[in-house]
Amino acid sequence: MIKKISKAIIIVTLISLASCATQSTSIIVGGEYNEKKNETEYFVIPYGSTKIPGEWTKTNYNQISRQQFLTNKDSINLAIAFGTINKYEFNTDGNLKGFTFIKAFYEWDSKYFVETHGLKRQIIEEDSLNNYMIFRIFDEKKENGFNTIFLIGEKNGHFSNFSINSTKKWTEEEKIRFLKTIYLPTEEK
Repeated sequence: MIKKISKAIIIVTLISLASCATQSTSIIVGGEYNEKKNETEYFVIPYGSTKIPGEWTKTNYNQISRQQFLTNKDSINLAIAFGTINKYEFNTDGNLKGFTFIKAFYEWDSKYFVETHGLKRQIIEEDSLNNYMIFRIFDEKKENGFNTIFLIGEKNGHFSNFSINSTKKWTEEEKIRFLKTIYLPTEEK
């Protein structure tokens, strides 16, 4: 109980100090494993949050892509990024929203993998009502090559990017189901 109260006081203090110190958006990053619920929460306030089934540990962070990498006990690698839709070079004015933004992001991001690294791309699922797309970037020439499944989504001007790297421990269907679990509210799955 005291630990939870201390965390709350620290968070409120950080928010207060951050709002006094600058006119820019204050960001709070955190999350932890909840043993009772067997889920790991990850958040980047005010941009997004998710609850991930099971216990996941933060590994490294890519400052450029703003991706937090996590791994579980089975060595499955997950990447998560949250942000605003107007922070991308193709949408600095913020005019692209919803599924229009998702399609533009897919074109922009997958073009990089195709042109720079010679990889292939494939759209797996599109949902214009819930503003998300699932796709994969892969190298069909190498048996154990690059094969990453992405779920990108937009909600209220905020962007979510989830991906699971190559692994033979989960099938493609399991990866897709897992990504949808961490993005969609329960009633939409």
